Amino acid sequence: MMMSHGSVLTQKARYRSHCTGTSHQASLQQLRPAVSDYPVPHAGPDQSRLEAAVFERLGGTIDYCAHPAGVAHVRPATDHLAVAVDPKLGPNHRLSEHCLEALLPTQYTGADEQVEGPGGIVGVRLRGIDAAGLHLGLAETDAHVTLTGPTPKQWRSILADHRARCRNEHLDPLWDTPKLTEVERGYLAKDPTWWEERAGAAWVASGLLRRIALFHTVTKPFCVRYWQHGLGWKFELRYEHGVPVDHDAVIDHLTHPKWGMALAVNRDSCACKSCDCDGGAERSCWFTLDPEGNRGQVVIHFRQTRVGCDGSDVYERLVAAGAEPAWLERALPAHHRRSTNRPLPEPVGHRSLS
Repeated sequence: MMMSHGSVLTQKARYRSHCTGTSHQASLQQLRPAVSDYPVPHAGPDQSRLEAAVFERLGGTIDYCAHPAGVAHVRPATDHLAVAVDPKLGPNHRLSEHCLEALLPTQYTGADEQVEGPGGIVGVRLRGIDAAGLHLGLAETDAHVTLTGPTPKQWRSILADHRARCRNEHLDPLWDTPKLTEVERGYLAKDPTWWEERAGAAWVASGLLRRIALFHTVTKPFCVRYWQHGLGWKFELRYEHGVPVDHDAVIDHLTHPKWGMALAVNRDSCACKSCDCDGGAERSCWFTLDPEGNRGQVVIHFRQTRVGCDGSDVYERLVAAGAEPAWLERALPAHHRRSTNRPLPEPVGHRSLS
């Protein structure tokens, strides 16, 4: 029996909400005027390249943030992506500041001859700051990513601090010119085949960034790490012992037959058990997601800690980074119970796509 339009719209909104971290109601409102059949629309080639750069250098996995990967929510459109970054990177640093340092390209003009090529990401450009956030572009394209979170005043202060640091470290900003600079063109010309291959695989990072909220909506790892591996990506998701890993929910969303990414799943190994019959040892599940006729393999390692593993330092760093108590209660229930003297919550299964 065919579903009603309302039922299809509700399913799309649920999928979009899980992937983006926006509320179900907001997802409904964003989808109603949309022409596309995709609740998480695909980005074009140039837009994918910019989003891949943001995904690569975001930095929310090099320390603990309020949300896994340091992203509270995203709002994807075909020609634009808004990314809400968490305020803090670990207990002492600003994630927004790290983003600018890692993304905006610079040229070193000092005496150290060991420095090769420009810093940051070649071609990334600062388009402006307004009430919507800090706008990034890609030289000689219409690609557009907005980083949100800080106020315009805070963004301007962060940018001023970054410019001052560049002056002190003999770094000339390249992010203000509309076209590629000569130093950037020269750097790209050294290995054009590699850059073409990376551009061809950018759709993977773009699709992952547009679904980054899955790591705190349909599953609850206390730690998410990812890194580039060739033209693809490797992930490690860590869970407290006893917390449902819910890897099927993550994989089902990423590879959804209608709205997911063009990836074919291979379950390499799974050590999930419903008991502690192995003494509560650490458990690992591995999934490989292979691109269908394209580049960019994704490998995900779901890792559950052994029983009794001390995560007190992790818990304290998450608290210091601004993680909400409700999240900590789900991701680190044993440590949250000890910290607040509250009972453990009842186990909750993964959310359905239907």
